[in-house]
Amino acid sequence: MMETVRLIAVSKDGRRKSIVIEIDDSAQPSLRLIRGDRTPEVYGGNDLFECLKAVRLALENNGFLICCQGSRPTVFPSGMSRQMSNGRLAYPLRRTPPLTSDDLIDIFAPAQFVEVGTVEDQRQAVRNFFRFPKK
Repeated sequence: MMETVRLIAVSKDGRRKSIVIEIDDSAQPSLRLIRGDRTPEVYGGNDLFECLKAVRLALENNGFLICCQGSRPTVFPSGMSRQMSNGRLAYPLRRTPPLTSDDLIDIFAPAQFVEVGTVEDQRQAVRNFFRFPKK
């Protein structure tokens, strides 16, 4: 059974679009992106976080960011949360206090436009948080 979430996508110049995402949380997860009267687009991946990343990239190509928790640069799933939730739950990136399972966030929960960023913003935030060397 597919779950449906309604979110807002916003452009840098403030244009807002309602989008619908149908979530297939199965062994082969996928997201169906429905934008207005357009034909639904299906995005797959190893888990729901990867599917969301594919949807985000498609919208970024049109100048839009999805206003959801999984689009915040400071939110990222751990390996264990990916396995346990099929990538649906992620943690805020912070060092203190130590994270617990109470801190897990649904990546499809709404977020404010000022909180979200691009896939690249998120990649850089994760690299900086874990102090990975710059490429």
